[in-house]
Amino acid sequence: MADVDTRRDHGGGGGFRQNGGGGRNYGGNKRKRGREDDDIEQGRPDRRPRHSEAPPGTRLRRALLEIGDDPLRLPQEVAQNAAKLATENYEDEYVRDTFCTVALKLVIEQPFKIPMIAGVVQYANADNSEVAKDIISKAASQLQEYLDGGQWRELKLMLRLIACLSPLYEEDGVLPVLDELFNRAVDLQTASQEDAVGLELVKIILLTVPYLLASNGDATLQQAASELLARTDIVASAQNPLEPLEDPYPDATSQEEKPMACASVISLLQRQLQDEDSNGWPLKCIPRVYDSSFMQGDTNGNAPEGTKSDEEAKSAPKHAFPIINVPSTVNPGPKALFPEIYFSLYADQEIESVPPTSDIAACLLRDAVLDTINILDFNRNATARFLNDIDCYWAPDTFVKRSTAFDKLRDMPAGKSTWKPEDVAIDTIFSQIFRLPTPEHRLVYYHSLITESATVREGVFLMRNKG
Repeated sequence: MADVDTRRDHGGGGGFRQNGGGGRNYGGNKRKRGREDDDIEQGRPDRRPRHSEAPPGTRLRRALLEIGDDPLRLPQEVAQNAAKLATENYEDEYVRDTFCTVALKLVIEQPFKIPMIAGVVQYANADNSEVAKDIISKAASQLQEYLDGGQWRELKLMLRLIACLSPLYEEDGVLPVLDELFNRAVDLQTASQEDAVGLELVKIILLTVPYLLASNGDATLQQAASELLARTDIVASAQNPLEPLEDPYPDATSQEEKPMACASVISLLQRQLQDEDSNGWPLKCIPRVYDSSFMQGDTNGNAPEGTKSDEEAKSAPKHAFPIINVPSTVNPGPKALFPEIYFSLYADQEIESVPPTSDIAACLLRDAVLDTINILDFNRNATARFLNDIDCYWAPDTFVKRSTAFDKLRDMPAGKSTWKPEDVAIDTIFSQIFRLPTPEHRLVYYHSLITESATVREGVFLMRNKG
């Protein structure tokens, strides 16, 4: 008897797929579809993965960490989104802990973002005053620890945040603390002319004042800052006996001319702030993230229904300034301090690719970049990325467009900035390479930053001869 082929026409047997043979029949697999229909009818769970939104604490953490990183988004919009996420979920303990922990960690680890973190807190305060109250309380507690332990960099950065939150205080705010710090600096300088801790305190004071006045332009506050500057001039204008030891060209006397002038940082800051005072404190490079009249439109880009009035902005909750005790005996800290010299390869040239030493931006940019470099020494890749993105964290039009050729700076319109973010970064790195008596980290770290930054964005650095 002949064999009978009992295979079905819709597949399953051997042969090619186009002839109905082996493999999966994608056109008529009724058995598979039937199983899926049975699962649905019988209430069996659908095992296919579905998109689920991250919890509020995770989204808030991501929003804070990424704040300011996107040059295409307004900082006011980003800060307001983060504040809204915090206030709407602040009853969640994880959200509260995440907000306070991440915000204060960013202050210490990413100094560029301090004005933006302050903006988030101010936006949040308008809807939920508990957010600002918790941040102020915890920031003051950490500030006291840094002050007692002589951790001067951390003290400076946390004091900057507290100064940026100046509009939220009922009293004078941070000014009495600055006065007490200055009194300790005078005591230290009187005891020893070679003291460097007192100079560090004066530098912290002078670096705090610009952020204080940029966040609060009250006339009374400006007058108090002017009086403080008149007092700090006594210390800032006096030369420390140790300064010549840090000058890269100490023997350039008599008939030799110094290749570059290297003034002390506090003397530069003093003169720059006095110029800002005489011009009404413009402080153009510092971003103003908090805007009481700013309200976002909807997702279609339509304008908001209304804006907050000045009365509503002024009625935002105020908070008592935390108690901060400046010890009568100052802890010098774990590291030896020396007077700081402003060393720059690019400053005061015919074409300004970095801020001139007469501009307050020179010291403010240098300080923030320098802290970022020395704090993030454990991750040169992240540091290089921050250095390439520094134009995101300052006021608009502070820098020219990234990767602008140096030759094109000559063609920039009058009144427009010619500062290159790449040159500001490389200038700061070289200031550490040539720092005396020794840089904070090994030289190979600073060398690797140059190569890593060039790898992240090729062609951004142009090594120029000054001759």
